[in-house]
Amino acid sequence: MTGVSRLRPVLPLAALAAAPLLLTACGEGDDEVQTAIGLEVREVVDIGLQNPSTIIMDLEEDVYLVANTNGEPTQETANGFISRLSPDGEVLDLEWIELSATARPLNAPRGMAIRGDTLFVADIDCIRMFDRTTAEDLGLTCLDGVTFIADIDVGEEGSLFVTDAGLRWEDGAMQPTGTDAVYRVVLEEGRRGSTLAQGDDLGNPTGIAVGARGIFVTAPGTGELFALSPDGARTDILPPSDRELTALTFLADGSFVFSSVSGESLTMVDAGGQIMELAAGVPDAQGLGYDVARHRLLVAIPSEDRLLFMDLP
Repeated sequence: MTGVSRLRPVLPLAALAAAPLLLTACGEGDDEVQTAIGLEVREVVDIGLQNPSTIIMDLEEDVYLVANTNGEPTQETANGFISRLSPDGEVLDLEWIELSATARPLNAPRGMAIRGDTLFVADIDCIRMFDRTTAEDLGLTCLDGVTFIADIDVGEEGSLFVTDAGLRWEDGAMQPTGTDAVYRVVLEEGRRGSTLAQGDDLGNPTGIAVGARGIFVTAPGTGELFALSPDGARTDILPPSDRELTALTFLADGSFVFSSVSGESLTMVDAGGQIMELAAGVPDAQGLGYDVARHRLLVAIPSEDRLLFMDLP
């Protein structure tokens, strides 16, 4: 199967002023993706993706991995699969990891991360493990009391950090379960998880990114973005709002990018606190990844079965 990728029209947006962490309107109602001056957006559509919720890069293999939920995000449908794409958007293997490849089928894969030769995949309340080159099933570990592992990342010391958004799909919508939490998981220590933070005040924690600046978490339920220290101390970065911040990723220079679902926007904050709206008119950006080799932002839009590749300045 051959991917369809094309450059979308580029409409200028002024870079935001240097006032730290303030957002403006984002071109709501425009049918096209709007980007900051000089950016190009490559759209990848009609390649067989089914609710692509996350996209990450395997740097050693120089491929993109896409988690396809293929259904509702907390339902055990056994329909989920992982795709491998080239950086040009070509499908290398649409169902690289899927039902027939493992004795334990994927249900609703969401967040993904790579450590060494292991690909970690969040699947509702469990973390699945696969060989990142052969797709061999390496087992799973499930967390007690978790309802929806929304995202996963790897710390410098090798621990896994995961968010439980505290949501479950019921009666045609996501309903709160009250299990909102952020966990640190050390697989080498009996595959157990320790709680970094827990409670309704976390606002359905969803996106998580771990880097030199700390453990950053988005809270779409409250519109906040906050950081956690290794011992769970919280520092607020963005105050409560109606922005519905969802996905999050660090860049190589210490900058980070987050998405606002309600604002249909992508915003970058550099290491000095300067911010720039990268794009508007981007609906349902549930997953963000980063291609460090090309300094490219990767965007997964599950409701439209499409991806966006955005080369950054």
